[in-house]
Amino acid sequence: MISRISLYIVAASVFSALTLPVTVLANQSDCVSSYNSKTDYFPDKVQAKYNSGFDITYKNNAKYIRNNISGETYVVYQCGTPVPDDANPTPANSLQVGDWTKVMAVPGSKVVLDSAPASAIVELLSMQDTVAATYKYFAITSACMQKDIASLPRVEQNFGTPDSRRRRRSAGTSSSGSLVRRVSYDITKDGLQWTFTTYGMSDPHSIAVNPESAKDMLGKAEWIKFVAAFYNKEAEANKLFDQIEASYNSAKGSATKGSKTVGIARYNKVANGTVTGWSIDQLQPWLVQGIEDAGMKAYSGDSASFKNVDDFYTAVKDWDVLIDNSIEPLSHGGATIPQWNNLLDGYKFDSDKSYKSLPFLSSNAIYRSDLISSYDNATDYNEHLQIQPDVLLQDLIKISKASSGAKDTTWYRNMPAQESVKWVSANDCKN
Repeated sequence: MISRISLYIVAASVFSALTLPVTVLANQSDCVSSYNSKTDYFPDKVQAKYNSGFDITYKNNAKYIRNNISGETYVVYQCGTPVPDDANPTPANSLQVGDWTKVMAVPGSKVVLDSAPASAIVELLSMQDTVAATYKYFAITSACMQKDIASLPRVEQNFGTPDSRRRRRSAGTSSSGSLVRRVSYDITKDGLQWTFTTYGMSDPHSIAVNPESAKDMLGKAEWIKFVAAFYNKEAEANKLFDQIEASYNSAKGSATKGSKTVGIARYNKVANGTVTGWSIDQLQPWLVQGIEDAGMKAYSGDSASFKNVDDFYTAVKDWDVLIDNSIEPLSHGGATIPQWNNLLDGYKFDSDKSYKSLPFLSSNAIYRSDLISSYDNATDYNEHLQIQPDVLLQDLIKISKASSGAKDTTWYRNMPAQESVKWVSANDCKN
């Protein structure tokens, strides 16, 4: 026989279960079979600590992810639970330019890749099995990811022209604007969920991943958290980021303050081999930070172009380190990676000019960031730099401390030393 006290206890337990929030033990890797509106389905959460360019907030079964760089909002909810009442997705046929709101269920299980940094993060999170297709022209350096995607379908971009014109309002009147050319990915086949891409797209099924636009070094690595949120892998992302943060700060602590100045330049060449000028590129804020954390100084001037090589030499005469961003155009289209003889010609270092006193030349301190490259000219620097700023800092510290050309760098190829490119293909995968 059940006592009255026991009945009170049972009743109290039922009441508690109906009214108090319920927390699951970890973010789920599969869909919910029995939805409870009081449950916190994402007990593992991430938060951007640095100037990364995104924000994430959580509410029961939903995550509200804002990409401040692409201007997109993603309302993602746990699969098997209802779409949030406040989710207002931008219609798929909208002519709206930018500021799209996209609604999708997580975790990811069949995604498309068109972002090298996103590919690196997916691999880092051990979620490569979720990649079901890639963009037609997608290229990466990771040997095992090359192997994984070799047999996958390739999707294309759709370039559609709507029937109606977008109208602009000015001074109370409306006038016809130009036709809005919608760009989207064709992922209507095979139950594909979304595309990890680089740019904000006019479609409801693409996610822009933009660590290259973060304002500081560790803000770049926080995009691991961004991608992880679409997989419910927040716990793993926090651990990975903490390791990178600790590694970065350890490297920064080992740097020695010096006086070297670093700048980025390129020669401009057309397909017939004619050099048309020389340019100085402005350094992005995150790279300025990395250079300074390595104990060097970043060139602080604006970008500039020169038609006369002597004027270019004058502009870079105080540089101790030159990072080259040139390309070698091919006569039949496209471009290839320059070698040292290309730089000798492109910068006119092989001519009888007054270049011999340039510090970066006399100390063999000319570098390119393509030391690890794939045969279709993807570079590991562009792929993994975005999530491994600690590795970049370690390279910069080696450059800072070198008296005559840094050695044993991960990404920077010493050009005067004629260091060879390390070409990577799927055959190099050891798995």
